[in-house]
Amino acid sequence: MAEPINVTQLLDGHEAPLGLPAAMAEHLAAIQSARGRIVFIAQRGDAIVGLLIGRRRRTATMLRVSHFWVDADDIDCNAVGSELVSALEQLSLDSDILTWRIAAVSGEDVISTGLRALAGVAAALQGAPYAERRLRNDGPMASSRTPIYTQTTGFTCGSASLMMAFAGLDPSSAMDRLLELAMWREATTVVSMDGPGGCDPYGLALAANSRGHAVKVFMSTSEAILIDRGNTEAKRDLMKFVQADFKSRVLEAGIEVEARPFTIAELRSAVAGGSIAVVLIDQRETHGRTAPHWVVAHAVSEEHFLVNDPWFEVDALENAADVVDLPIRDAMLDRMAWYGEPAYRAALIIGPAT
Repeated sequence: MAEPINVTQLLDGHEAPLGLPAAMAEHLAAIQSARGRIVFIAQRGDAIVGLLIGRRRRTATMLRVSHFWVDADDIDCNAVGSELVSALEQLSLDSDILTWRIAAVSGEDVISTGLRALAGVAAALQGAPYAERRLRNDGPMASSRTPIYTQTTGFTCGSASLMMAFAGLDPSSAMDRLLELAMWREATTVVSMDGPGGCDPYGLALAANSRGHAVKVFMSTSEAILIDRGNTEAKRDLMKFVQADFKSRVLEAGIEVEARPFTIAELRSAVAGGSIAVVLIDQRETHGRTAPHWVVAHAVSEEHFLVNDPWFEVDALENAADVVDLPIRDAMLDRMAWYGEPAYRAALIIGPAT
């Protein structure tokens, strides 16, 4: 009689038992220090007979399965796979994970078609960057209409997000590095602590307006923002000067400005009505460090926003499937969408070009 299958979760700081195939051991070693990793190991006695590796951003209710292996010589491969999937199901129920995702195309992923069937993951739609299974029905999620664009520098999240908003409203809209850098030059605060500056909300509004898009700005402070990104008085003075000019030009252009914090209900209403929101967040929640960052909220369900993030961290083994159509609960986005000390809010509501 075969020994029973025992599935355990490999927690942070714990070494994997010996006996994994070399390729799987290499993948596991690579993800050991990655933020948000989830690892299950299946054993019969002392023999390792299965491995499942996933990762999630704790801000999202989605987990991506990146690696799945079952020992082909095991007496019952299907049982091993089922036990691994059952363990992941229980963790998901306990951790507010409502969706499993498998990248449709990724050189990193080692996923068998058997796992798709075993885990109930539907095949990816043609052209979609991922396949997924929803574990609980919380109302119909609006179909993604906004493609992902990954920023090509460490400072162009604002212009990359604006491009995604344009493309979500008009599929024929260009998304390329020329436009990314052109709009960054139009909206940049010029400098930061260690190089070029990021994008100012008023500057982004001007870039959207100049391309014919309806735009509304929420800005909860009258003070210059992102000043903490300047590490000398000269840099901070330059940032203040540039931002004052952006704000003056926005007012001259007649762009609507709400000088107060937006509410999540207002954001939800705007997105549900067909607009797309470009929102300033703090990366503390997503990556464990305080830094300003722009993301795109482009669809809603009863409990979630779908968010595209132009940034993924290769060192943390993220890929495009980790940052497109991220299901983020209203309360979490509400927490993410504050930055600075004292905290302020900024967002742009982008409508179709006229």
